[in-house]
Amino acid sequence: MKSEMRKCYLKKAMKKILIPPVFLVIGFTLIVLFYYFVPLLNVIPYPYNLGGLFIAFPGFACMGITSLLFKKHRTTLMIAKSSCMITEGIFGKTRNPMYVGMFMSLLGFALCSMNLLALAIPFVFIALIKIMFIPVEEKLMLKTFGQDYINYQNKVRRWI
Repeated sequence: MKSEMRKCYLKKAMKKILIPPVFLVIGFTLIVLFYYFVPLLNVIPYPYNLGGLFIAFPGFACMGITSLLFKKHRTTLMIAKSSCMITEGIFGKTRNPMYVGMFMSLLGFALCSMNLLALAIPFVFIALIKIMFIPVEEKLMLKTFGQDYINYQNKVRRWI
């Protein structure tokens, strides 16, 4: 009985820990580690690596704008039942602006790091998001908003 309760507790704890922002922080950390511990792959020359700033800053802006829209509509950033389906602003261009922003931030930061191996991190991140989170979120949105969400899916692309 206690072992079952412990397993249930661990499963719930892991669900709370394994969220996209944690994957984002892990991605940034890996990029820094690759820069310092795999210097042979730091091959993107200066000043070309600074081009990453033109990718990272819009990514951070995208995350900020998305967060403000969530607050404006008083809905959750967490993967849970939404109280509102946001279709305005950046949500009119992509169904997942927060993830697009996270990807762009990682990609820009990886480019700034000059490390070729670091450039893989944003693509691994987005693959994990697509596999682990998008299906759950889309199922919740479909269950909550039904045909309105189907219409939104048909009108707005998942990414860009």
